[in-house]
Amino acid sequence: MFRVKQVRDVSVIDTEGELSRNNMHIFENILEHLSQSDCRNVVLNLGKLRHLDYRLVQRIVDRVIQFQCDGGDLKMANASMYIRQILQAMGVEEEMYGTVEEALLSFLQGEPSGELQ
Repeated sequence: MFRVKQVRDVSVIDTEGELSRNNMHIFENILEHLSQSDCRNVVLNLGKLRHLDYRLVQRIVDRVIQFQCDGGDLKMANASMYIRQILQAMGVEEEMYGTVEEALLSFLQGEPSGELQ
């Protein structure tokens, strides 16, 4: 199951259960919809994800690259050790954030503070 919520200009996708070939098309449709509606910054909250089919990892990485090429980013956060191990075993080198809040804050680091330099 997937839920999308908006935090400022960042879309947070909460995942629950498993991400497998049975529901990957739903996940990809969500990402495609966000991309087409100019939501370029996405946090993937893996906190309640129990299983990730290793064969789908490359498709997630491809989406990270797509968002980056479009001027945004897709960041992963809150993954269990099991999910981290699957991602690492498949060669994922993207930074993994410990919490959704840390991932959200990382998007703010590039914003101007409003102070004159």
